[in-house]
Amino acid sequence: MSLKQLKDEVAHLPLAEQRELIAFLVSMQTEQNDSFKDRLAGKIDDTNSSNWIELDDLQKRFQD
Repeated sequence: MSLKQLKDEVAHLPLAEQRELIAFLVSMQTEQNDSFKDRLAGKIDDTNSSNWIELDDLQKRFQD
């Protein structure tokens, strides 16, 4: 299956299944890439609220 075919298939998945796929792909990237793993952990552990984003703002950012 080509990447284009895969993308077309994913575009037709229900939103919940798209989110599950996203989580799976992020977990794969995290497992395979130590620098990504460290960067992601740093973002998760960040206690400086000025670096945080509200969920509503994040959703708006990705709707455009």
